[in-house]
Amino acid sequence: MAKFVTICFWMLVAIVSIHAKPASPDADATITKQEQEVNPDGSFSYAFETSNGIKASASSTDGAKIIGEYSYTGPDGVLYMVRYVADETGFHPEGAHIPK
Repeated sequence: MAKFVTICFWMLVAIVSIHAKPASPDADATITKQEQEVNPDGSFSYAFETSNGIKASASSTDGAKIIGEYSYTGPDGVLYMVRYVADETGFHPEGAHIPK
């Protein structure tokens, strides 16, 4: 019986290791820069960067119209950047990709 349990255990380990996905390098990403300001009149700004190259920033002078951007490097090695305006009419992005 012990031999059967041992064989089943090692078969289970083999199956799990075959089907387990390796951890993404993004799983260990950390924030390397962070700034923020929030004011009583509704105006604000923030910016952050992470160790895996993600960057984002946004600001508003009145809390109603937000101008911002974010960028990241995709798995294809291309830098993707989105600039946007968000206001009472919705979210209006303008995207770009920059091959490295």
